[in-house]
Amino acid sequence: MRVVTRHLAKEILISTGFILISLVLLIAFFDLVGQAKNIGSRYDFGTALFLTALKLPSRLYEVMPIAALLGGVYTLSRWAANSEFTILRVAGLSPMRLAGMLLVPALVLIAMTYALGEWVTPAADKMRGEMRTILLKSTLTARGYASGVWVKDTVRDGRAGDVTMRFVNVHNLIAGEDSRTGAWRVFEFNDKGDLVRILHAPEANYIPRSGWHLKDATVEGLPRVTRDENPMVEASTFRKGVDLMLPSDMRPDILGVLTIKPERMGIAELWSYIGHLRETRQTTERYEVALWTKIFYPIAIFVMLAVAMPFAYLNVRSGGVSIRIFIGLMIGISFYALNNIFAFMGILNTWPAMVVAPLPSLIMLVLASAAMWIVERR
Repeated sequence: MRVVTRHLAKEILISTGFILISLVLLIAFFDLVGQAKNIGSRYDFGTALFLTALKLPSRLYEVMPIAALLGGVYTLSRWAANSEFTILRVAGLSPMRLAGMLLVPALVLIAMTYALGEWVTPAADKMRGEMRTILLKSTLTARGYASGVWVKDTVRDGRAGDVTMRFVNVHNLIAGEDSRTGAWRVFEFNDKGDLVRILHAPEANYIPRSGWHLKDATVEGLPRVTRDENPMVEASTFRKGVDLMLPSDMRPDILGVLTIKPERMGIAELWSYIGHLRETRQTTERYEVALWTKIFYPIAIFVMLAVAMPFAYLNVRSGGVSIRIFIGLMIGISFYALNNIFAFMGILNTWPAMVVAPLPSLIMLVLASAAMWIVERR
């Protein structure tokens, strides 16, 4: 069976490759058409092609399970039509053995998908975002916030034991420069929740192991709040043109995360940012759903190949290869829709991310098992 396994894996990988190229090129065409309003006015056609090419890794990642499903359906249906699969069944091929054979191409495609999602897609999306920012003369700001990036930062003084909580607003990031930003506004609170200082700075630089250097900053010091009947005697302070070093564990990559969709980030980036959110006691549901979806999404490739298994047990009179490909395409689109629906429902209802992320794959696996049970007993 090793020879048959290698032959089947080769056929599925070749079919999946052709289908993957076809789907991605079709989607890339619509991505290119979507840039029509900027071609000629903001940038030329060559730049538009390059921007479209930078989006290809994310498109490959998104359609990989659907391509694997269609590649499996096409290969198994063709083997059934040529009676190759009938001979294998007569020779004692069981559904469990077939699933083991499908695991070989699945592992290859899963490894490729993890590599795309973890390294290639985040880098390409970051480059594409910076290029669009420069070409369209816009700024890199947090998604959904016109005022810029908002970050909560907690700083603990190891000697005194004091805790300082800051709410930091960075107006924009500088495209192509990881350690320099635009204007800053900082609202600083003590451990009792009193606002003690407000900082304004037109720009800032990050210095490793030291913090953020705020240039030409304006510092407003507020008087200490008293909680008794004694009158407040302290005066507020106001200083301009101050070069200030702000100690902080908030690295530039934490700010950069907020300009990217969680779905476009790698597993390591999501894990690091979720740790930051937990440390500063912020909500993490959206990023946790994105993290676990990233973990389970490539594994869905094996589930999609399992969904393709019943097509091998159908005889030729059950429909031609083209009809089966169409049915497989509908199943793939349904899986993609289920994945998005459960992701949104999980965020809205704060369902456990570890349950929400694998649920679409589990549903498809149950349906594939039911279909196998039916075709085996026909």
